[in-house]
Amino acid sequence: MAIPEHAAIASSRRVIVTGAEAMSLAYEMAGVRIAYVFPITPQTEVLETMTRSARVRVIPSDSEFNAIASATGVFWGGERCAIYTSSQGLVLMSEVMWEVAGNRLPMVMGVFNRALRGPAWTLGPQQNDSLFMRDTGWLQFFCETAQDVFDFILLAMRVAERVYLPAMVCGDGFYLSHMKEEIQIPDEAAVRGFIGELAVPDLPDSSHPATFGGVVSTAQQYFRLSERMHRDLVGSQDVFLEVAKGFDVLFGRRRTLTEPYEMEDAELVLIASGATCGVVREEVARRRRRGQKVGLLKLCSIRPLPVGEMLRHLRPGQKIAVLDRNLTTGAGGIFHCEISAALRGLVDHIVLLGCITGLGGLDLTPEATGELIDYLAGAGPAQQGLIHFLDEEGLHAVGRTEQCS
Repeated sequence: MAIPEHAAIASSRRVIVTGAEAMSLAYEMAGVRIAYVFPITPQTEVLETMTRSARVRVIPSDSEFNAIASATGVFWGGERCAIYTSSQGLVLMSEVMWEVAGNRLPMVMGVFNRALRGPAWTLGPQQNDSLFMRDTGWLQFFCETAQDVFDFILLAMRVAERVYLPAMVCGDGFYLSHMKEEIQIPDEAAVRGFIGELAVPDLPDSSHPATFGGVVSTAQQYFRLSERMHRDLVGSQDVFLEVAKGFDVLFGRRRTLTEPYEMEDAELVLIASGATCGVVREEVARRRRRGQKVGLLKLCSIRPLPVGEMLRHLRPGQKIAVLDRNLTTGAGGIFHCEISAALRGLVDHIVLLGCITGLGGLDLTPEATGELIDYLAGAGPAQQGLIHFLDEEGLHAVGRTEQCS
């Protein structure tokens, strides 16, 4: 749907909601009429909010696996379906996640990130659940605020239905799902106009017999289909920016895949995502008042990884630390690994460190952030070979390799 550049900004109202309520409201205002659900903390509040709507039929499933399998059927039938989960529930969906992406169904799933059962059970936020799915072909957007959740559900629908790939809209559990804040809600008619009608090509049609998701006749076909998915996912960066322009015209909010804060002359840069950005922004502002050239680059997406946008904000000579609320054991933070690989050879003479923090919901404090900034200021190339952990006891580093005898 083309939105004229001279279109008037839609009327809006301000409400105080949790991130869970913002997610439910976005689905409902977009005209979604069916939700397949299974409760799991901290996503259950989305389910409970949506059951109070007379316009959405909320259908309980007997597991998360069956919830996404049923939602797939709704899309094959030519209609959108709301679905949302967390943690172990998302992992249980993993088999179907590959199929949804491979069948090019533009499903949009809400995820409130929660740590997976590893060393122990915990209900605290951690991004490993959604990042476990980063190879499946799903787009992944990360939110800091309830306003982000509302906006990115709408944006994800438009982008997913342009590139015919599914998308996850993720936020830190409890920090975002349960905390109330004021957000701006546009007129519902404007939301419906922005979203438009669902258009999925090649839906089953009894007048044209076909098979879907079957065995390909040659490995070459599988290879080409995989290459096409990759190209379309990479190309979704440009689609997002185009869709975001229309969003800005209509709703008066500019959305990008990265959000810079005090980056114009920054010599020390912290890259973060999700709720972590709040405390980092606070410490950056405090350091700026002291005259230190520190900046924050908020990353709103890992699939697609917005390399082009990052390059517009990064420059040679900077010292950069990537904060990860996740851990790929033995390698470090996932965002750091992805960014390091993507920027290699593209930005000269930078120091790029990885820092693991907030696992299991451990709070990141301004004091700990300040300790990281001080360490970053004195860091050199030798520190790039270390994985840094930042917790209540301070900053400590672990080597990537051990000396073999």
